[in-house]
Amino acid sequence: MFLGILGLLMIVIIVWSLIQSKTNPVPIFVIVPIIMAVIAGFGPSDIFTFIQAGVSKTWSTAVLFIFSIVYFSLMSDVGLFDPLVNYLAKKAGNNIMLVTIATALIAVVGHLDGALASTLLITIPAMLPIYKKLHIRPVTLVCIIGAAMSIMNLVPWGGPVARTGVVLNADVNALWQALIPLQGVGLVILIIFAAYMGMVEKRRGAGLNPTGEAALLDSSLVPTDGNVTSEDLEAMKRPKLLWFNGLLTLVVIGLLCFTKIPLYGAFMFGLAIALIVNFPGAKAQSKAIKMHADTALTMPMILLASGVFLGVLSGTKMMDNMASMLITLVPDFLGGHLQTIFGILGVPIGMLLGTDSYFFGLVPLAISVGEKFGVNPQDMAMAMLISKNYGVLVTPHAATTFLACGLAGIEIKDMLKFCAPRLFIMSLISLACGAMLGLFHI
Repeated sequence: MFLGILGLLMIVIIVWSLIQSKTNPVPIFVIVPIIMAVIAGFGPSDIFTFIQAGVSKTWSTAVLFIFSIVYFSLMSDVGLFDPLVNYLAKKAGNNIMLVTIATALIAVVGHLDGALASTLLITIPAMLPIYKKLHIRPVTLVCIIGAAMSIMNLVPWGGPVARTGVVLNADVNALWQALIPLQGVGLVILIIFAAYMGMVEKRRGAGLNPTGEAALLDSSLVPTDGNVTSEDLEAMKRPKLLWFNGLLTLVVIGLLCFTKIPLYGAFMFGLAIALIVNFPGAKAQSKAIKMHADTALTMPMILLASGVFLGVLSGTKMMDNMASMLITLVPDFLGGHLQTIFGILGVPIGMLLGTDSYFFGLVPLAISVGEKFGVNPQDMAMAMLISKNYGVLVTPHAATTFLACGLAGIEIKDMLKFCAPRLFIMSLISLACGAMLGLFHI
């Protein structure tokens, strides 16, 4: 119980500090967990082991971020996205809903491989310049992608369904077949949600000729160093290499989707080729990289620091104790409806625990307790699976959350404030649909 309380307190402090934005996330993710581990009675050698284990889980995403952000920023610098941006901006005009719906559809297609990172890496760089040009908030882009990934993540090769199959000792394909009707309904709800978000942005004045609050948005397309001038950016354009850069990007995306090469390996390859062809000479290549050094290094530092938090949370067993503590808080008279309760709380609990701890820590415990009250294990697992999925992009200690923030150029506090409530509502709608489709009994 003591470790569970410490773990919960640590998460509350970290989330509060991130939202308050009083300091950089790096010291928050490093200092708070170490202090909590010391309070829990662990010595330096134990804490170092926890840190090593945690950082080993985040380093690959940190490396991925370094190379992917520089690659896509470079492609934007050389003008790869300009024709698409200009075309869509011209066609959309003030019909912002077309852009937001297109975002949802691109994210759906991008998530067919079930990988969160590759969906973000495909969708955000392609759509962000359009959002900036039409004065649509980038946080809206991230929110729509989060909703699209949530419903598409129910495929059998997606992590949540696979984990649920392991917990239930069930065939993942059988689970997916039961979920297909929900996915169909969910895609319709997604399009409606994307259209609604477009209406909201239009009311704010978004469009080619913005009015109201939307006019205050920065219209720059790529985050760069403050010393970079518009003349520098114009000199980076490579219109004669448009087709080469487009083909290279398709190759990189193909490597992401259809091979088992590490994601960061695909971007290492793409960036190396892009630098050689677009910027011959060491001096030109160094300048191209330095233009985005600030963005490319800041977020990986946060990702590596979050590994300290994850390592301490897991290594000290705070996570396991938190899961057990949550179960004991359920009153007896609600025992027969545990699946509904945990379904409703799927997003907030999932944000606290993270994916692995949620499915391998909390779900088995919830099933065990639910059985004592006559709750079918499949009902419990299905309810917890359906709702939790909508928290995949708003978990404060998940690497993909920081990847999304970095690619979209938004702060995590803004993402959590904007996306979490909307995705929580989407999870409740999806949960209600799942109940009506008979996926679990209320």
